[in-house]
Amino acid sequence: MARVKLSEYKAKRLILGDAYQGIALSSKDALPKGQWVVKVDQGVKKRFKQGLIAIDVDGETAAARMKEWEARGFNRFLGEPYFSHEASEEQYLSLERVREGLRLLHAAEGGVDIEAHPEKVAQHTITSPADIEETARTTGLPGEFLRMLYDAFEKNQFAFLEINPLVVKDGSAYLLDAALLVDSAGEFFVRGTWSAANVVKTRAKHPAEERIEALAATTPASLKLSVLNPDGALFFLLSGGGGSIVIADEAALEGMSDRVGNYGEYSGGPSREETYLYAREIVQLLLDSKAPKKALVIAGGVANFTDVKKTFAGIIDALTEGAQELRDADIKVFVRRGGPNEAAGLSLMSEFLQKE
Repeated sequence: MARVKLSEYKAKRLILGDAYQGIALSSKDALPKGQWVVKVDQGVKKRFKQGLIAIDVDGETAAARMKEWEARGFNRFLGEPYFSHEASEEQYLSLERVREGLRLLHAAEGGVDIEAHPEKVAQHTITSPADIEETARTTGLPGEFLRMLYDAFEKNQFAFLEINPLVVKDGSAYLLDAALLVDSAGEFFVRGTWSAANVVKTRAKHPAEERIEALAATTPASLKLSVLNPDGALFFLLSGGGGSIVIADEAALEGMSDRVGNYGEYSGGPSREETYLYAREIVQLLLDSKAPKKALVIAGGVANFTDVKKTFAGIIDALTEGAQELRDADIKVFVRRGGPNEAAGLSLMSEFLQKE
């Protein structure tokens, strides 16, 4: 069971219901007249510091900012009516499901600057609805608001909720920013109140990632790809989860993390054709990169049952297609691999690379 993050729009809809006035947006949508807060709604932390929130803007300005964010790889946005308040009114609140019930962390002051004032955070535990009245009294938070949050946790399989900042005025609570994690296994029990479609990614997927994801859905083998830096200098064709992590970590330890173009792995005994299709995406990423010097690392741990000769044949098929471009770009290729038919596979790869 994994914790996954829902969009802020969905989180607030689950908590506030029809009282919530936010609007889920794409860059093509127009906001009604008025002043708005618009932000990227893809689970990104510290959005304000990254310039991914625009406060007190009109619809035209909001549209321009969403276009800018779209150019940076984002595609899900949120618009909310601007709520005027003072920084001194901002509070911090989080709730997390633990063995004893719900652990509540609260700071009456701090808000977005709470990390600089951890001593102001007080901890409370809600083991049952009977604890809500006492928690409301000690925190100063509206009891009705806490009951609403408690009910939302119980009904919707919430695992963690952070509201920061939270503003309380005249007995009413205003959720200016909310981050929600749910138990992924809970989708079966919530009867459609949220689904995998509401789970957010921190950025739009690269087309190569989408193609590998589609390919992975057709095979029992494991095929994964994350594009980290399209203009990176170091690209990986890695096999086996554990070995892949060690090799990628080594690149970071050598000070190359900002030059790594991708991470991923093929394992679980993919066929020659599947390996070819996977490797073709990596090779194309490598060729598309604008880095002046580039290298390809074909490596992995010692496989249990993935056939090195068969998978290397698939990689060679992909390298053959781009051989001239790879040669023209003076791409360096490094190989390390072990497992069934490793001697034959390494010999095949060595012969190919030296011939080409």
